[in-house]
Amino acid sequence: MRRLFSPTSMVVVVTSWIITAAAADSSEARSCSECHSNATCMEDGAATTCTCLVGFSGDGLACADLDECSVPGAHNCSANSSCVNTPGSYTCVCPAGFHLSPELGCTDVDECAEPGLSRCHALAACVNREGGYSCVCPAGYWGDGWRCECSPGSCGPGLDCVPSGDALACADPCQAHRILDEYWRSAEYGAGYDCDSSLGGWYRFVGQGGVRLADTCVPVLRCNTAAPMWLNGTHPSSDEGIVSRTACAHWSGHCCLWDAPVQVKACDGYYVYNLTAPPECHLAYCTDPSSVEGTCEECGVDEECKSDNGEWRCQCKQDFNVTDFSLLERRLECGVNDIKVSLSKCQLENLGFEKVFMYLRDSQCSGFGERGNRHWMSVVTPARDGPCGTVMTRNDTHATYSNTLYLADEIIIWDLNIRINFACSYPLDMKVSLKTSLQPVVSALNVSVGGSGVFTVRTALSQSPAYTQPYQGCSATLPTEALLFVGTMLDGGDLSRFVLLMTNCYATPSSSATDPLKFFIIQDRCPRSGDPTIQVEENGESPQGRFSIQMFRFAGNHDLVYLHCEVHLCDSMNAKCKPTCSGARFRSGGAIDQSRVLNLGPITRKGGQAAASRAASSSLGLPLLLSATLTLISQ
Repeated sequence: MRRLFSPTSMVVVVTSWIITAAAADSSEARSCSECHSNATCMEDGAATTCTCLVGFSGDGLACADLDECSVPGAHNCSANSSCVNTPGSYTCVCPAGFHLSPELGCTDVDECAEPGLSRCHALAACVNREGGYSCVCPAGYWGDGWRCECSPGSCGPGLDCVPSGDALACADPCQAHRILDEYWRSAEYGAGYDCDSSLGGWYRFVGQGGVRLADTCVPVLRCNTAAPMWLNGTHPSSDEGIVSRTACAHWSGHCCLWDAPVQVKACDGYYVYNLTAPPECHLAYCTDPSSVEGTCEECGVDEECKSDNGEWRCQCKQDFNVTDFSLLERRLECGVNDIKVSLSKCQLENLGFEKVFMYLRDSQCSGFGERGNRHWMSVVTPARDGPCGTVMTRNDTHATYSNTLYLADEIIIWDLNIRINFACSYPLDMKVSLKTSLQPVVSALNVSVGGSGVFTVRTALSQSPAYTQPYQGCSATLPTEALLFVGTMLDGGDLSRFVLLMTNCYATPSSSATDPLKFFIIQDRCPRSGDPTIQVEENGESPQGRFSIQMFRFAGNHDLVYLHCEVHLCDSMNAKCKPTCSGARFRSGGAIDQSRVLNLGPITRKGGQAAASRAASSSLGLPLLLSATLTLISQ
């Protein structure tokens, strides 16, 4: 009996506890609609039960919020945070200046390290502290840190306390200033009644009236005012920073009857003035009409723009460490037609050359100043033998032009030891070879192309396949078997666009280009077909044309011939210039434009000098067009 009773008693107790608990937090209802909004409804088929949600208390038919913050142990907020009850729950809130960390609770927020959290002035220093921060204005400024302003005299060298937005800040007046551009401020303008009583702060003068204050006494009734104000003192240099001066007003026979304090600073090519309102009316500040904007735009990297008693000019920087002439920077340019030697002007000044005189062996070829990225002293000589004392030497591959540059200070000293020998070497090509020959057999004409400039076209006779050994003298003499090398070249003009095209080249037994007996070498742009003595190496491809021929095999029994070439310029950007000469070709037989013909000769067969002499005699003893110039206008 006893063993059976005990389990039955335990079940009754437990069942009784469950019923009691359910009676406290839940209730049976006829339907779920009777449950409270903060309760859940459960239907098991036999009964419907309403139960309050977690965080609420009641019987399910009526549920009230449970305030966890007022029940000890019902929340886990840290000691330095606040518990805030919410419907069905609670939150932990940190005080201002802290943020909640799940592990650490409330920790300090560093407003100075997080962008946008502090409201300090841009110039102020942010200082973080527990739960907040403070703002401190820099030295020389005053304010609460949220607003900082400078005070006059508190800024560094070259700076001033000027308006910046709605506050005062230290700034360079060269950048922080206003503009005065009234033309009537000129000291040459007549009388008027303007008064500068409203002026105050930094200004820059611009415009046709002048760009700086007049620094001499201005006559009364000028500058559109009664008593003109002028600067009583010199304008500062760039090195002086901000200087204090006095502005005087001229009236009643006194150039300084009234005065006002002003400040002046020299900037990069202009001045700025800190002007104060004049003590009386009608007084106005006057400008010097002869002053102009600074002309320092052309300064090189080795120079700086400086004011010299009111005049702006480029002056050499003082940071050159050149103590020996061997360290002097020099530049040699070997151009097509000229040779230029340049020395650094500023380095020469650093070496003690206050006024530099440069000249070549011929002292008439003297130096001149020029500016690029630096200020240079330069001297130029033509790349020819003779001018400026230039000497030419040559070997089989190069022509070399040499000269000597002399340096002097103040006056030319003929025995000065400072001298620089220089030389330019040019590989021998057709053009250089002609320049280095004493009397080459050459013909030339000028060709004008509308809108493209003037071109010079030359034709020359050469002895070598490299076209670097031109024939010299009155005629070219060669054996029957010898090859004659003929070169034409474009000298000047737009060489990147135009190419040289030989349309007709032919030989005649007389000097006349219109001789009816013509031996065509090139006709209608193409070489005579089937003739192994003719080799056209270049035509319509570049600014030069070249061909070779066994002249006296080609010209038959003639001991003396003349060569004629009709040349044209072809615009390679708009036309196909290189002739197509393979296969069968149509010969137009068109008329030759004699205005575009270059003439060379005579060319004589070796052993046939008598014929050459007779030809020269028939031409009054002169060779035919060894040098000729014609001007052609293209259509």
